[in-house]
Amino acid sequence: MSKYGQLDVGGEVTGDAIPMDELNIAGGIEQVSEFDWRQIAEVEKFMNERLVILVFPDRSEGALRVIRPEVNGLCQPILRGVKTKVKRKYVEALARTISTSYDQVQRDPSDRSTLEMIPMSNQTYPFTVIHDPNPAGRAWLEAIIAERN
Repeated sequence: MSKYGQLDVGGEVTGDAIPMDELNIAGGIEQVSEFDWRQIAEVEKFMNERLVILVFPDRSEGALRVIRPEVNGLCQPILRGVKTKVKRKYVEALARTISTSYDQVQRDPSDRSTLEMIPMSNQTYPFTVIHDPNPAGRAWLEAIIAERN
């Protein structure tokens, strides 16, 4: 019995207590030593480097003059047509942002089953990198663009 006395929540309990083991739902405990903290810090440092980019203007109806790529709940406003210093993580968000539209092509106008939807994907916010302080930056960006295709 504890120092606070017995706690009775109602009902009658008879017999011996049944041993219950803990359930391992999560699949084990992560060992901190399994992480290479230096490598994680290097990636974080790399992703927070500032690049100079230019997001091309878009004069189409409804186009945003200021865009706001978001990473982990933080955003970076970028004015189109103006050279802007932004962290690499926002450049990655821009590089991964694509818009897809579809063209309808009907091979035989008398047969609806010949209707094809042809996807056309484009960069949502086309941009160019004017300055990247890291020599590995170009290969990094090319790898992201290659993943999209």
